[in-house]
Order: sequence, then structure tokens, then C-alpha cells
Amino acid sequence: MQNDFLVKKMDEIKDMVLNRILIVIMFVMVLGISISLLRISQTGFKLNYAVQFFLALVIVFLYLFRKKINTKTKGIIFLGTLYSMALSGLLSFGLYGFGYAYFIPSSAIAFVYFNKKTGWAITLSSLGVILLIGFLFNQGVFEFVPQSANYMQSVSMWLNMIVTVCLIGAVIAMFWNNLFSLLTSTFTHINNQQADMIKMNEQLIVARDKAQESDKLKSSFLANISHEIRTPLNIIIGFTDMLSQTNDADEKAELNQVIRQNSNVMLKMVNDIVDFSKIETNSLSLNLTQFNVKDVIESVEHDLKHVKPETVDLQVEKIEKEIYADKDRFYQIIYNLLDNALKFTGNGRVHLQCFDDNQKLVFKVVDTGIGIPTEEQNRIFDRFYKVDKFTPGPGLGLSLSKSIANLMGGDIQVISQPGCGSTFEFELSAMN
Repeated sequence: MQNDFLVKKMDEIKDMVLNRILIVIMFVMVLGISISLLRISQTGFKLNYAVQFFLALVIVFLYLFRKKINTKTKGIIFLGTLYSMALSGLLSFGLYGFGYAYFIPSSAIAFVYFNKKTGWAITLSSLGVILLIGFLFNQGVFEFVPQSANYMQSVSMWLNMIVTVCLIGAVIAMFWNNLFSLLTSTFTHINNQQADMIKMNEQLIVARDKAQESDKLKSSFLANISHEIRTPLNIIIGFTDMLSQTNDADEKAELNQVIRQNSNVMLKMVNDIVDFSKIETNSLSLNLTQFNVKDVIESVEHDLKHVKPETVDLQVEKIEKEIYADKDRFYQIIYNLLDNALKFTGNGRVHLQCFDDNQKLVFKVVDTGIGIPTEEQNRIFDRFYKVDKFTPGPGLGLSLSKSIANLMGGDIQVISQPGCGSTFEFELSAMN
């Protein structure tokens, strides 16, 4: 994939170079041939000028249809035209006409658009042709015999040579300037691509490490959840058998209470797993209704009384506020935050604080528990992650709560210090 991208990019750069050279060569050929046409009466080389005029039209045609012809075909036509132009000038004027100058861009085109082998072949063959034609003219095999006897001493001949030399210099300067500029741009682009690829590789490594860590956590979660499910299930089965064997009313009530508590634990675990799968598949939806915040908080307080340790003081503030949100999900968030605080507070206090500023509702769950290490706080909301692997629960409560809070347009943040407790802050829009 990377090689395909580089090949495509190099083809684009070659095409840009070729288009720029086409403009320069087209200008030179049209201007040079226009001047040459004025010298037909002195040179008499009508066939030569006709050939050069035809080649100039090929260059113009190539430029006009440059976007419809692929780069390789365009390079072949351009190379053949320049080589033919050089041969035409050499065969007619020998080394006096400067036709050999067209060999220079021919060699450059061969190197840029094809390969080193082709480039060196064109360069060496051009030198061979120049030497051969020079030798043949020197031996009298070819002759440069202008129609006007004093053409070699005429102002038009010297003017043509001066103009030709200037144009050749301009072609070479513009060609190398354009080529250098485009190569500089290319190398800059390649360097930027390499920097982007290095950055992308670093991101991929991080993503790979996260995926591997997530895979480990999932494996740990599966092992943990099997234990978490078996424990209350065994209690339910065992206490159900004991319930059928006793006639004592007080003992039955106590057994029923234990069975009910463990059934609720199992139901909560199953609900958390179902919600997690819905979040993973982006299928978790909200059921928006109008409800009073106070009623929901009272329900949470009532349900937590059965799981609250006797050594922990649970203080719950209530606020009279009608909001439009998902009542069940709101209950789930408040319950999970308080339940999590109770799990990690062996002695002390768990306090739910409520604030209303008319723009948003803020709920703070403050505990005096063990706290969360600084290095763990960034991961506390990760799925399957548990700071304390010995604490009951599958490790989904905080992750689910944050995901649901975000879905409801709110957020959950944590501030904690090891040994000094934690504060979980849940913000929610107070829209009625």
C-alpha cells in the first residue's frame, strides 16, 4: 500500500515536471521556428523547416491534451519529438545550427520519466550522433550550403545564433530550476510522509498495546464474572434448600432476605452485562421522561440500606427538581456511584451532595475510603478495569455510569487521594 502511494506520488511529480517543461519547450520552438521561417530565403531549407514546424505542432498538441494522455505516453512522445528536432537541426546546419541543444532536455526527460539505463542510452547516443555528424560534415559527406552566399557573414545568421544561445540558456535554466523546485517539494513531502508514518506507527503501537491490555482484561473479566455469578447463585440455591427445611418464622424471614439480596446482586450483574453489550454495539437508547430528582434519590437510598456496611454512615441529600431525562439510567448512575463508594469505605462516611445552578445539576459522592492511586485515576473508568481485584463486582459499574452520563449529555469526573477518600462528580443538564 505504501509502495503504491509512492509510485502514484512520483507519477504526479513527473507529470508536473513534464507539463512545465512542455510550456518552456513550446515557447522556445514556436519562437525559434518563427525566426527560422524568416530565413528561408537565405538558407533554402524548406523541408527542414517543414519538419521542425510539424514537430512544434506536436509539442503544442501534446501540451493542449496533456491531461488526457498518461504520463508514460506523454514522455515517449515528448522524448521522440525533442530527439527528432535535434537530428533535424544537425542534419541541416551541422554544428552551426545549435540543433544539438535539444539533446539536453531529451536526456533529462529520459532520466526523469524512465530510468537510468534509458537516460544514459539517450545521453551517449546523443553524443555519438553529434560526433558522427560533425565528422561527416568535416569530411564533406554532408555540407551546409545556404542559398545566400554571404549568409555566414549576415546579421540574420549571427542574430539567429545569439537568439538561439539565449533561448537554450533560458531552457536549461528554467528546466533545472523547475526540476530542483519540484524535487525539493517532493523530498519535503516524502519527509512529511515519513514523519506522519512514524507518528502513525507510534499510534498503532499504542493501539496494539491497548488492544492487548483490553484482551487481557476481558479474559480476567470472564474469569471474574464466572466467580461473581457462582457466588450469589450458590448462596441462593443453598439458602433455598435451607428455607425448605425450616419452620421457624424468624429464620425464614432472614433466609428470604439473604436470597433477595443475592438475587438483586445477580440481576444487577446481568443488567450491567446487557448494558455493556448495548454500549459496545451503539444500541443503548434513552427513554426520556419527566421526573423528580428527589424521588429517584430516595429510591436509591432505600435500596442501598440493605448493602450498606454498619460501620459506614450514609448521608444522602435530596433536591426537589423536575428534569427531562431517562429516569432508570439516572437511578443507575447515582446507585453505581454510591455503591462503589460503599465498597471502598470500610469505616467512615459516604455523602451524596446535590447542587442546582439552574443550568446544570451537580451530584457529588464524597467518601472517606481508601482512595485511588494517582496512576490509576486515568483508568478508573475503563471497561473491565478494577483497582482492587478482591473487591466484589465485575468492574463495569463506573465505566457504564460514565458512558451513560455522556450519552445523556453529562459527564463524571473523579478527584482522589490515597488514604483520604474519593470524590466522584456527576454533572447533568438541568433542562426541564
